[in-house]
Amino acid sequence: MGNEINCVLCSAALTSFKYRPMPQWNISGLLCGQCYDKRLLEHYIQPERRAITKK
Repeated sequence: MGNEINCVLCSAALTSFKYRPMPQWNISGLLCGQCYDKRLLEHYIQPERRAITKK
């Protein structure tokens, strides 16, 4: 139990998949799949297109 690794953003326990953040994100530590996906979308979708995709 002392070896449990958690996502640095949401504190969810990381089990089989651990994701390393991109250097541009300025995040140190590992991410869970949901937080990694969210950051990828924020990084790759251009700001002017975000408004379109949220509608």
